[in-house]
Amino acid sequence: MKDTALRSAEQLGLTIRLKRKEKDLSQSTLAELLGVERKWVLRLEAGNPKAELGLVLKALKALGIRASLSDEAGPPHPRASTSRLDEVFRRLQTPVRK
Repeated sequence: MKDTALRSAEQLGLTIRLKRKEKDLSQSTLAELLGVERKWVLRLEAGNPKAELGLVLKALKALGIRASLSDEAGPPHPRASTSRLDEVFRRLQTPVRK
């Protein structure tokens, strides 16, 4: 699957449905993997804009779909300082030392 910019819950739902079918999984099987009812998967694939984010991310992972965020304004000016969000994400990717 090529990188695609999703702009709506409906587009996300369609992507999830297509990938699920590509992997030959039923809605019931995906629901079982996620620990939810089939009805939840059905609504997600229909474009439910109120789907719980944690479960959506779990569904993406179960289907092997990588999600990423980007700034619609495009890359920052070369001399611009690093965004605060860039710093937050960098910290989240750094393993915690115990």
